[in-house]
Amino acid sequence: MTLLKFIRTISIIGLFAGLATAAPSSVELSAGNSGIDDSPAIRDAISSCGAGGTIVIPQGVTYAIRSSVDFKGCTGCIFNIEGTLKASDDLDYWYYHSEIFLMSGVKGATVQSLLGTGVIDGNGQNAYDIFATNSSLKRPALYSIKGGSTSIIIKNIHLKNPPGIFFYAGGGSSNIKVASLYLTAASKSSYAPKNTDGFDIWDASYVTITDTTVSNQDDCVAFKAGCNYVTVTNIKCTGSHGLSVGSLGKSYGAVDTVKNIYVDGADMVTSAKAVGIKIYPSGPNHGSAIVSNVTWANVVVDASDYAVQLGGCYGETDAYCASYPSTAQFTDINLINFSGKTSAHYEPTTSEVTCPAGACHVSFTGYSVLSPLGTSKVICTKNGGTITGVTFSSS
Repeated sequence: MTLLKFIRTISIIGLFAGLATAAPSSVELSAGNSGIDDSPAIRDAISSCGAGGTIVIPQGVTYAIRSSVDFKGCTGCIFNIEGTLKASDDLDYWYYHSEIFLMSGVKGATVQSLLGTGVIDGNGQNAYDIFATNSSLKRPALYSIKGGSTSIIIKNIHLKNPPGIFFYAGGGSSNIKVASLYLTAASKSSYAPKNTDGFDIWDASYVTITDTTVSNQDDCVAFKAGCNYVTVTNIKCTGSHGLSVGSLGKSYGAVDTVKNIYVDGADMVTSAKAVGIKIYPSGPNHGSAIVSNVTWANVVVDASDYAVQLGGCYGETDAYCASYPSTAQFTDINLINFSGKTSAHYEPTTSEVTCPAGACHVSFTGYSVLSPLGTSKVICTKNGGTITGVTFSSS
């Protein structure tokens, strides 16, 4: 049978198979009082109704998230957000808590807005202002998926103003589907948001992101160490650092891997680069990396500084990199149907590829990106590697 209960400002729908009757759980919320934490009531709702039930955050009300919301107890649950969940800006609390919304070990969950009115607000202005003078400030991820979570769907929600990154996925999690999200980070002061990565995908697999818009100040999607089988389709990124592999190979002795990445359909507006790979050099300070089977296809460049930037000298000086070139391997790197115009920042150069010393196989197909001058220069340093499909110069 289906159990339906409306309790003040939250609705809980529990599905109890084989039960003739059941008593609903009572949940009290603050109904918009920002000084009262609604997170405990939401956690209780997930705990009491998380086994196949539905929790509804109704339209037209803002709920105060003053402590982390853990989806523990959610197994096949549905979490419908039609109102607004707004985090507190208490950075003393968040300093000791690494995520605002957490899924760890969750086996099946759908977070969505059926009406398209749902908002998750990270309320990051205080973090932007303080980070400007204190770069050691710890800031939470707005949404974190880890601990082997699987079968996660997140769709049709507006996420705004995270203190740090929007999404983290890792910890061996898999089968994550993200669709029709709208991510925005904007400051009301002279201090811009920092480190507002849209999606940081670490050791997670079978992740899909589709029909999503991101306006931020760091990587739009970052394919981090350990990610495998990630597909991104129909994404628009504005103001970002691009669709980026890395950074990889930072720690001495590490060999970071990223493999089986497919991007198809990206509109890259005013980005530092549309797509790229960021690798640290070798030497006593860093490790190495293997990047394989990565494809970016059908990418439109709109006033981004670079269309493509692949390199092995991240985070160090040119002198250090000359002494300790990267030993990373780039294999099966495919850049297909890039069009549009870059900004004037590097004109006439539109792309730059620096192969690492380990291995390098990069293929361009259908590259037609121009600088504002109407010309296009692609700079490539092969270092014994193979770069095909584009006319390039060495400087």
